[in-house]
Amino acid sequence: MENNTKNKTTSIAIGLACVWMGTHFGPGVASGTQILQYWVKYGVWGSLCAILAMGLLGYCLYCSMEFSRVYKTYNYGDWIQQVFGMKWVAILFDISFVITMMTALGGSLNAIATLLQNQFGLNYWLGVALVIICAALLCAFGAKLVSKASTYMMYLVIAVLALIIILSMSSGKLDLGAAIANQTSNPGIEPSLPKALWSGVIYAAFQATVIANISSVANQLPNRSTSKKAAVIGICGNALMLAGLSLFLLSATSLTDYNVLDTAANPLPFYGILDYLGFGWAKVVYVVTVFIAVLSTAVGFCFGGLARFSKFYRKADEKTPGKDAVLVAVLLLACAFCSKFGIVALVSTGYTILGYVNLPILILPAIFLAGRKIGKKYLQEHNIEAPGIDE
Repeated sequence: MENNTKNKTTSIAIGLACVWMGTHFGPGVASGTQILQYWVKYGVWGSLCAILAMGLLGYCLYCSMEFSRVYKTYNYGDWIQQVFGMKWVAILFDISFVITMMTALGGSLNAIATLLQNQFGLNYWLGVALVIICAALLCAFGAKLVSKASTYMMYLVIAVLALIIILSMSSGKLDLGAAIANQTSNPGIEPSLPKALWSGVIYAAFQATVIANISSVANQLPNRSTSKKAAVIGICGNALMLAGLSLFLLSATSLTDYNVLDTAANPLPFYGILDYLGFGWAKVVYVVTVFIAVLSTAVGFCFGGLARFSKFYRKADEKTPGKDAVLVAVLLLACAFCSKFGIVALVSTGYTILGYVNLPILILPAIFLAGRKIGKKYLQEHNIEAPGIDE
């Protein structure tokens, strides 16, 4: 019986960690653009700071998901109102969430639609429509399906990205040692620890909108230890992938006749590297994988949006899958129009602005305000019953 309970809580923790990873490994990470913009440009310091950034974000998400569990705030509007103790601040999160959806999902849709067009000759808007239909169907049927879907999608994405790294490195054309040795002379790389650290803070801050996604599925958490476990799994998974992928792309700076740092000419770096190395079949597998990564990001964000906005057309505990699917489709259509700005512009400009916005309204409040309000001392002093805090 005890083993069954432990297995169940581990499964829940993995599911929530995968919701985070699924949201994270969308347009910029799965394509490589985001990694170039925030990590590779700082050389090996970027890889180190990517790990530190995931530690910062992971602690922030632990505080936020445990807050959602204790105070039963299963949509981001309720979450931020309870954290600040003021209703009007929900508007700030609404603005941040909508902007994040427009940039993250806009970039996601641009990445996959462009890849499908380049690889299979598929019409750009037909590629967008495929994502919308799949995301709407997944989101219409609840938190458990979202967690399970994110889990399996992430297993596949991680496996394929790992395969791409192994194949590319085994080609003998990528030289990490040479790339590190030449990083100071590479005009596209600035190996600065202070700048890499600040890039990590901004990266964690714009990714913090995932609080909305996590709060929408936090009703599955039975106790505090499961919240901690979900955060640890998420930190390890995200940090390992970011560090590994950033070192891989850093090694690609050693390639001749291909400038991986030129995102204007090569806006989809992983695809470009596979094309340069002549791995035709791997390109097909990669495109399918990016579709799944984009779908996972879309599902995570849209389910967070459903948790916030569905209350305007349905009663508590009422199931309205048809209306939910329509709302998801509308949200994604809005993002699709933003996608025409292009993935590089959305990642480099939109995300940086979000980072500065989210730092004071999400990262710091989650750590200091939510962190304080989930403390045992605070709960005891305010006579708040919090089941599972000792488990």
